[in-house]
Amino acid sequence: MAECELDGDGQPLIANPDFRRRLAEIEADLTAISYTDLRVAAQAAAGEALGPEASILKVKGTEIQQAISDLAVEALGCYAAPFDPDMGDNFGPVGPDYRAGVVPGMLFGRAASIYGGTNEVQRNIVAKGVLGL
Repeated sequence: MAECELDGDGQPLIANPDFRRRLAEIEADLTAISYTDLRVAAQAAAGEALGPEASILKVKGTEIQQAISDLAVEALGCYAAPFDPDMGDNFGPVGPDYRAGVVPGMLFGRAASIYGGTNEVQRNIVAKGVLGL
């Protein structure tokens, strides 16, 4: 998507340093959470008691998910408008095929920070576990 969409200078979005920096930050966060997930899984498999790691995974996972979808929506630019024509509409969808589902996915992803315990509740669980409150 970032190779096809153009930035304000008419260059592919992937060539934009700001976009690439944000993409790299997301990739680094995703790598870090993947290793944390593996560590938690190994602890659980070894029968060790889990600390606040599960709550941290939930909070960071939803934050990363939302950052990815926000960046995808930004990459689509005006094609990200959350409008899909009715089935009876005589006009086809506007924009590239890969735009379908990006905005609905982003909007649905917002619920991830709520179900399973809001991120604020999860942060309180982490604080209690780490600080012993």
